[in-house]
Amino acid sequence: MSFARGVIEDFAEGGRMVDKTLSGFWKELKELGTNPAQTRQGFVAAASVILSTTLALALQLEAPWWVAISGFMSLMSTGAASVRRGLLRLTGTIAGAAIGFVMARWLPYDHLALCIFLAAMTAFGVIAMQVSPHGLAWMFMSITSSLVLLSSLNDPTQAFQLAVYRVIDVAVGVGSAIVVANVLQDWHADRPPTAPGWRHLLGAQWPSVLHGVRSAIAVVVVLELWILMNLPDVTEMAITIAVVMAAPLIADSGVSTRHQVAEKSLHRFMGCLFGGVVALACLALQVESFIWWLAMIAAVVWVGMHIQVGRHGVGYVGTQFAFVFVITMIQGASPPASIMPGIDRFAGITGGLGILMLVSLLLWPSAEELKEEQKP
Repeated sequence: MSFARGVIEDFAEGGRMVDKTLSGFWKELKELGTNPAQTRQGFVAAASVILSTTLALALQLEAPWWVAISGFMSLMSTGAASVRRGLLRLTGTIAGAAIGFVMARWLPYDHLALCIFLAAMTAFGVIAMQVSPHGLAWMFMSITSSLVLLSSLNDPTQAFQLAVYRVIDVAVGVGSAIVVANVLQDWHADRPPTAPGWRHLLGAQWPSVLHGVRSAIAVVVVLELWILMNLPDVTEMAITIAVVMAAPLIADSGVSTRHQVAEKSLHRFMGCLFGGVVALACLALQVESFIWWLAMIAAVVWVGMHIQVGRHGVGYVGTQFAFVFVITMIQGASPPASIMPGIDRFAGITGGLGILMLVSLLLWPSAEELKEEQKP
């Protein structure tokens, strides 16, 4: 009976969280264009993504979606902060590309070693993101090394080319973000965010370590399921795993409970769902005009940034909304001719994030369990 009651309470709580998230999302949409600061930040994001995408296509880069994402995710509220964030992202990418290239010499031929490497890099990146003042650089070192390695599984001889292109992709995206931010935003150097540091990983920062382990488990599960289902496109698998790794859950304070984790996971998942559905709807229109394709991307990115910097507590829904929309919409050197690649990419990302959410919820303690653990 107690188990059944707990399940019922979990479902009821889940329903309340969904309702709260939808309410916040709807309020943000109704306030579009009413707040000058949000409108300006959304315009900056749209301009950065459009510049990134256009440069990526003009340079004939292989992953214009990653360039566009770099142009979006490198932005902060001021020009100086955008420069710092962009340089951290680029530094981590260069280091990760080098590691991925080196590891691609033998890990594709040893599945167990490959899984151990992915798990270790994921755990390290997620932990560093939460405890290090340069966490973004460490996180992108982890993401890029895994992305290069996984993308070269079918042909390890391509690892060097992939590594070089990933660095160029991020450099173009970061450069676009820095240019746009410093042209359209104020320049003033904010104090970098504080971080607790590495010294208390077995003490106060133990929850960060646990989340790193949970993320590592989720990444390995995604890899094994991809292989089990015999899905051939390793690029899509690499994208899915990169998205899972790029979405760490950071506790607001102290030790997170299952409720807090569920809420953060739900925001991520619903943002992914909304962004993917809107992208698939846009793809279904089969727009062939390059200008209208860019206009759709700009409009949705503007909405996503408006929600991200909004005041209704669903900021991460906006981040994931824009993130997944861009990844689904931008697939090659021109507007997509078919909706099917977008469906495949959206399904992979949604499935990967769903696995991370389930792993986190299964392994995270409830408030009652935390109280029991904390008793002397």
